[in-house]
Amino acid sequence: MEVTHWEPREADMPWGETEERLGLALPEDYKRLAATFGKGLFSEFLQILSVAPGGAFDLSTTWQSLSADAPAEGEDPLYAPYRMYQPGQVGLIPWGFSQTEGEYYWLADGGEPDEWPIVTRGRGYREWRQVDMSTPEFIYRVVADPQFEPFSIAARVPEPVFAPAPKNAF
Repeated sequence: MEVTHWEPREADMPWGETEERLGLALPEDYKRLAATFGKGLFSEFLQILSVAPGGAFDLSTTWQSLSADAPAEGEDPLYAPYRMYQPGQVGLIPWGFSQTEGEYYWLADGGEPDEWPIVTRGRGYREWRQVDMSTPEFIYRVVADPQFEPFSIAARVPEPVFAPAPKNAF
């Protein structure tokens, strides 16, 4: 938070309905991050999904849309070797996207949500990459750590910032 010079919003994010649809709890550090920053972009690059019913950046709506076309069984060619999460199964849950086609997911594996690995792919690294760290740490390193390759934008962004979305956006 300090690196972006952002004053906490403590936005009210009613996670209950989203977690009920998913059939599991989401990582607590992620929910605190979403409540602290609200909707917007980190360094005009990374957008996290949150609670925005019916909105383009609503986690539940995005997950349902991405999983709607997934095959009921077998490999899912869009996400191989992974599958989109379905209640009671191991799979991907989307939590964010970048302006350069980056996709950010948790690999929900039945373990503690705060310990789920991050799975990502994007332009410049089309193969899936798994990262074992929290969502806030991953975001921080993307926007502020030039050594965090291939994910970092720090060398191209003079100073990390957070820009809130207009109230009617997302």
